[in-house]
Amino acid sequence: MSKRVLSLYIARRFTATLAIILAAAALIALLADYMEVLRKFSDEADFTALTGLKLSAMRVLIVLDAILPFAFLFGAVISLIDLTRRSEIVAARASGVSVWGFLAGPAMVALVFGAFAATIFNPLAVGAKRHATALESELTGKAPRSDGYWFRQIGGGESSIVHAGTVNDNGEVLIGVTAFVFGEDGRFREKVLARDAAFYGDRWVLSDAEILSATGPLRKAESYELATQIQPDEVQRSFAEPRAVSIWALPGFIATAFRTGLDPNPFRVAFHTLLSRPLMLLAMVLIAATVSLRPTRYGGTWRLVLTGAATGFLLYAASEIVSDLGANGIVNPVLAAWLSPLVALTFGATALLYQEDG
Repeated sequence: MSKRVLSLYIARRFTATLAIILAAAALIALLADYMEVLRKFSDEADFTALTGLKLSAMRVLIVLDAILPFAFLFGAVISLIDLTRRSEIVAARASGVSVWGFLAGPAMVALVFGAFAATIFNPLAVGAKRHATALESELTGKAPRSDGYWFRQIGGGESSIVHAGTVNDNGEVLIGVTAFVFGEDGRFREKVLARDAAFYGDRWVLSDAEILSATGPLRKAESYELATQIQPDEVQRSFAEPRAVSIWALPGFIATAFRTGLDPNPFRVAFHTLLSRPLMLLAMVLIAATVSLRPTRYGGTWRLVLTGAATGFLLYAASEIVSDLGANGIVNPVLAAWLSPLVALTFGATALLYQEDG
């Protein structure tokens, strides 16, 4: 059997196992979410069982996107242990194929699927989640709960920091507005509270405004104009959560964050985390190989499997911690996104080299 045929065979076995794991995870997530949807929306007038199933199905994709590294870890562990138990790995070794030869197939699957997940599957999952949120709002007649959003703007020789509870009409209407206005010299001038604000070309018009000046008493006005240089789509972008944005849209969100005075680091971490996904999936395959290639006659197989699972979960926890540090500017955002997969890849490769070559 040639190395190419062997690699394709192992890759096919690994892909089949991965597909079963993802299908099982999708079914469990769908059933669990559907039960929650029935409990939460069954009293709504427009709710039907089919609507609930549609809502749950749209939210399942984002769950699968989140668990991909674990799916690859367990898929590689199960498929490699099965190959070892059947003595197929032993036969491959006897024919002169090294560990890197029979891991070439799963490694290629990890890299290709990682690129697919980052560029196609993640945008689909994000879009489906967004549609699910919109459907949920239609059912309840309420906007999604939020603590509100901040953005900074400049216009007409003054600057302002604006907080809005929600945004409507693609960023052209803000609800529940608070604005801190600063003069040309950068000194605080006044605070404005308004019911809403509407966008008109180069300014926001705030309705039913209460104005508290730094030098005078509180006064009220039917409308208050606030000059701006940003556009509604930039406002819409500034309100987005980094993990709710696809890889194709993230560069625009990063630019908008810089322009509106927001912290771009969370968006930079999210962007580079998606770029590094192929390496993360490859690292999971190598970690799985370190605990799955020992001949079963030596015993202790399940202890090694548990060790691999624990290593995978520790890696996930560490990557989340480092990502949070990067999002808060404590660690360079690019380094925070790439550090975990690179460390995991180095660990897996080093462990395999030690096992195979001493």
